[in-house]
Amino acid sequence: HRIAKRFPVRIQIRLRLMKSPVGEKPETELHNGNNTMSNVSRTGFFLSTKNYFEIGSLIEIEFPLEEFEEMLRAESEVVRANHQNFPNQGRYEYGLRFVGMHPHFREVLEKFLKVSGG
Repeated sequence: HRIAKRFPVRIQIRLRLMKSPVGEKPETELHNGNNTMSNVSRTGFFLSTKNYFEIGSLIEIEFPLEEFEEMLRAESEVVRANHQNFPNQGRYEYGLRFVGMHPHFREVLEKFLKVSGG
C-alpha cells in the first residue's frame, strides 16, 4: 500500500552512503555511478544503481529538477531492496523514503509533483 502517489521520472542522481546498519564506512563525497531515479513521490523514490546497500542504510542524494532550475538535496533511508532483478548486470533496485529535506527543496519537490499531475 502506497502512502503517496508516485510519478514516473528518469533522473540521474548523485549519492553517498552516510550510515550503514552493518558498519560500512561513510562516503565523504557525492558520486555519480549510473544511479537512476525512476519514480518519485512526496515521501520517497525508486532507485536503480550499481551500488549495493543494506536495508536501513542512510543515503544523501542530489538530483536536478531542470524545469525549476534547482538541484535538490535530501537524506533518504533504504526501506526496500530488490537484489534479485539485475545482479548479472551489476544493478540493484531500492525503495527509499525521504527522512530529511530542507524546506525550500521540499517546496520545489511539491511544485514539481503538482505540475506532474499530483
